[in-house]
Amino acid sequence: MTHVWPSVDADVIKTVDAVIDRTIRPLAATVDEDGAFPAQAIADLAHEGLGIMLMPTSLGGAGTSSSTYAEALARISAECGSTSTVYMTQMHCAHPIHLQGSPEQGEKWIPRLCDGSAVGSIALTEPSAGSDVGTMRTLARRDGDEYVINGEKTFISNGDRAEVVVLFASVDLAKGKDGVTAFLVETEGLDGFEVGRPMKKLGQKGASTVTLALQDCRVPASSRMGAEGDGYALLLRSVSRSRISAAAQGLGFAEGAYDATVTWAAERDLLSSRTPAAQDLQFELARLRGEIAAARAMLLAACDQVDSSPEEPVAEVSLVKLHCTALGTRVAAACVELLGLDGDDVSVGVERRLRDAKIAEIYDGTNQIQAMLVARDISLAAKAGRPAR
Repeated sequence: MTHVWPSVDADVIKTVDAVIDRTIRPLAATVDEDGAFPAQAIADLAHEGLGIMLMPTSLGGAGTSSSTYAEALARISAECGSTSTVYMTQMHCAHPIHLQGSPEQGEKWIPRLCDGSAVGSIALTEPSAGSDVGTMRTLARRDGDEYVINGEKTFISNGDRAEVVVLFASVDLAKGKDGVTAFLVETEGLDGFEVGRPMKKLGQKGASTVTLALQDCRVPASSRMGAEGDGYALLLRSVSRSRISAAAQGLGFAEGAYDATVTWAAERDLLSSRTPAAQDLQFELARLRGEIAAARAMLLAACDQVDSSPEEPVAEVSLVKLHCTALGTRVAAACVELLGLDGDDVSVGVERRLRDAKIAEIYDGTNQIQAMLVARDISLAAKAGRPAR
């Protein structure tokens, strides 16, 4: 893989590629087969100073551009979906702490998340409240210098490993989204905090996903991030990065499936053969290469817009999440078909990319939600008499 995007740091990508070669790629099949948490890969990235690229260097991060982060995550995803999800969840925890946490919260936890000495998580989704945040039922009731939290969160990545969780709860269910408030919950020795068993999943099997139950769970008032009711605004500011992450994963899954298919074809001399069947495969690979290249340009352009725009480019980020995650599933499925009888051969590795890719269309806001946000922007643009593109 090569890149020429101006805002991508070539030295950082070179380091990422080295970690991929020595740790991530050799362990990827085992992580998937055994459902093993990719601790070694996460530790290696952190050791190279790449634990959380987007955090400032003053807090232990790499201070990179969003496009460098996305390029790196795409390359990690191409080799191991589980590693990419654990890795990006560390950033998804640190980002809202950096945006709205107190100085004490940031100084305590962001360096630990960056150097890999702590695992972080973010808890938003509930059994009956996913994309519609205003309907969440987890309640945080103020009691003196503490909050008492009751509720349940589900599909929480890293939840069984996390020492710190950015948790969203409502301080007043009647207020809907205006009651949503963020808390920085330290899990060690926390009474009333129960972690469910890791879920069995189609793909990304080494990235643990659990349910969290909170029953009369008391946290200090100082654990609140921002004021009461500020949680919804924080979510809106946070999702641009998490949806960029999912888009980068989609690109990576497509690229990983494509690369494995090219390797398979080269081993069988199908890339130079002039038989009709071989030429059909060559033409399809050429088409897929074009799709992947176009998606990379779209993703990195959106990253640059995120970094340069004074306001979050919500529709543009939704569009790239929608497009790239769908691409990941579509390209991986096409590659499975190109492999014929070897399409489900675990040793080839294409079926793993397909399994890993599908879930990226669901998390960080389903692709139906992304389509809704893009459609809303098209409508607003039409009413304002401006082009929607």
